Amino acid sequence: MTAKAKIALFQCRWCLFSPADQEWVDTQLPENIHLTKTPCTGKINPLYLLNAIQGGADGIMISGCLPEQCHFKTGNLAARRQLEEFNDFLHYIGYEKERVHFLWLDLQDRGIIQKELAAFEAELEAMGSTQHLATRVMRAEGGENA
Repeated sequence: MTAKAKIALFQCRWCLFSPADQEWVDTQLPENIHLTKTPCTGKINPLYLLNAIQGGADGIMISGCLPEQCHFKTGNLAARRQLEEFNDFLHYIGYEKERVHFLWLDLQDRGIIQKELAAFEAELEAMGSTQHLATRVMRAEGGENA
């Protein structure tokens, strides 16, 4: 049995309007998915993504509001532009662009996050691990090694 792909999920705290979807993310995410909530995708520093890669993330999903529904007006559009540019750097260090997935969620969407994460996980598992880019390991008790 192969290990499941490790996914770093960065979620805008405003994008999951459905209480059932938010509860699933908060309480039932599989162990191979690490959740980081942000006030807006526009607040995600690209170094957070690099930190996730150094920690062994096989893929990164960023979920945010549709452009016209951003709580901070244009934060998600700024994030998309910034992360597209940062993707060039990630590709340069050997992290394929397909390993970073930006997901726009409509406030009316229900059950999309589960389907998208499952499909992304399957894609990542087909691509294989990125352990050669991991430069630190997580301790069992949740702390980090330098």
